[in-house]
Amino acid sequence: MSRLAFYSGLFITSLVWPGLALAQGHDGQAHSATAIPDFSGGWARIGDLVEMFEAIPGHTGGGPMLVDPEYPHAQGGVGEELRWVADLDNPILQPATLEKLRVITEAELRGIPHVKDEGVCQPSGVPMLLNRRGGAIQILQTPTQITILNARDHQVRFAYLDVPHSANPGHSWYGESVAHYEGSDTLVIDTIGQNDKTQIDRFGTPHSEQLHVIERYTLSPDGQALEVQFTVVDPIAFTMPWSGRVRFRNRPTDWDEQICAENNRHVGTVTFNGVLMTDEVPTPTDETPDF
Repeated sequence: MSRLAFYSGLFITSLVWPGLALAQGHDGQAHSATAIPDFSGGWARIGDLVEMFEAIPGHTGGGPMLVDPEYPHAQGGVGEELRWVADLDNPILQPATLEKLRVITEAELRGIPHVKDEGVCQPSGVPMLLNRRGGAIQILQTPTQITILNARDHQVRFAYLDVPHSANPGHSWYGESVAHYEGSDTLVIDTIGQNDKTQIDRFGTPHSEQLHVIERYTLSPDGQALEVQFTVVDPIAFTMPWSGRVRFRNRPTDWDEQICAENNRHVGTVTFNGVLMTDEVPTPTDETPDF
C-alpha cells in the first residue's frame, strides 16, 4: 500500500467514524444507528386478548372491532365466556358489512361459534395474519425482501423493499406488499390486491377486494418489543379508515410446526363467513372388519 493511500484511508475514517453512533438490537449486540433496524427472529403476541386487535391509545379516528361489553370474552374461559360477540355499535361498518356481521354475532349468542380462516386451513390475509391464535411470527430480512412467517399452518407473506406497486396486481390471499424503512426503528408495509375471501378480524368481519392496509412495525428502544400499528381502508366494507395495533415480544425459541391438515377433529356445528356448517367435515372412518 502506498503512503498516500494509507493516510487517505485514515483521513476518511476520521470523517466517518464520529457519525457512527451505536444502538442495541434485540440480539443484545451493538448496532450502528444508521443501520437498517433488525426485526429478524421470532416474535410472540402479547396483550389481554391475543386474538383481538387493540385500539391505539390516544387515536381519535375509527378503531377496530372489539368485544361487546355486555358479553365479555375470557381468555381461557369456559362455556359462554368463550364467545366472540362483536360490538355492533362500532361506526366503522357499512350497512351490508353490519348485516353480515350481525348474522355471525347472533349465531355466537345462540351457542354456534364462528370459525376463523385458520380453522378451515385457509390463509388469513392481512391484517388477520398478525392476529392468529398463538400469534408467533418469524421475520426474515434481506436487502430486497421481507418475509413474515406464521407458525400456524406455515403461512408466509412477502413484502418487496423500495419498489412501487404493480399497475394491476390482481387479487390473491395476501395481495401485493411493498415496503420501506423509516428511520432506525420502523418498517412500513403497504398491501393491496387481496381477494375478498378472508376475514379482517376474530369476529369474522368481511371486506372487499378494495382493501388497502398500511402497517408500521416499530421496535422498542431495547429491541425486545415490537408494536405493529396498521390502518385499514376499504370504502365498500367500511364507512371510514380505521386503525388498530398488535404487540409482540422477542421470542428466540424453536419454531414449532403446526399443520392444520393433520387435525383429526371435524368442525361440528359452526358458522363460517356467516354460513351454517353442520358436521360438514367428519373424521373418515372404516367399519370394514379386518378379518
